Amino acid sequence: MMNYNENNNVEKKESKLKKAINFFKGIPKIVKWIILIVFLGAIFYLGMIFSDVYFSQTKTTKLGLEDVGELVTQTGYLTVIRDTEEHREFFNLFKIPFTESRQIFSYDVEVDASVDFAKISYEEDKGKQEITIKLPHAKIYKATLKTDSLKVYLDSESLFSRIDLAEQNEALKVMEEQAIQDAEANGILEAADENAKKLIENLIKSESKYKEYKLIYEYIGG
Repeated sequence: MMNYNENNNVEKKESKLKKAINFFKGIPKIVKWIILIVFLGAIFYLGMIFSDVYFSQTKTTKLGLEDVGELVTQTGYLTVIRDTEEHREFFNLFKIPFTESRQIFSYDVEVDASVDFAKISYEEDKGKQEITIKLPHAKIYKATLKTDSLKVYLDSESLFSRIDLAEQNEALKVMEEQAIQDAEANGILEAADENAKKLIENLIKSESKYKEYKLIYEYIGG
């Protein structure tokens, strides 16, 4: 059996509950709807925070490399030799003696390969401590012929067949194109790709929170 004090406490609780029910019944419907909407909104907001903190592992992040833009990551230095010849012919049958003009010369050409850092994107996986980096392959940025590096090995010119300025200019263009082909054959683009990855790794891991992260590289377009 309940004693007097216990019975009194139960009656007080019942009285408070009845007052609360009566108070809620007295609230206008519009106010009840407002309270319900605010309550549901609070639950939705807390759910979003909870989801971001505990369930979202992979996300796109900004590490600032895209601000670098087009960056030269490898330069090749080549020497290209050009042999230019001009002569007169007799009805396209044979060369006319003593009408030959010939120039053999060389230029140094600087070939730059670059990576467009503006096209780089990232995905960070905090759970696995990985950053997946998507980037373009390196490409030839430009070839620069060093005019002060000219070396002439033979310059024999005839009055009957002169090598004009247009031919000389075309010869320089051909030398630049040849330098690009030679640089590609010697692996300049592959070296530029590797240097870009080293640069990216150094920049990312300069931040202490990424020092233990594994970097995964994926090339755009395969």
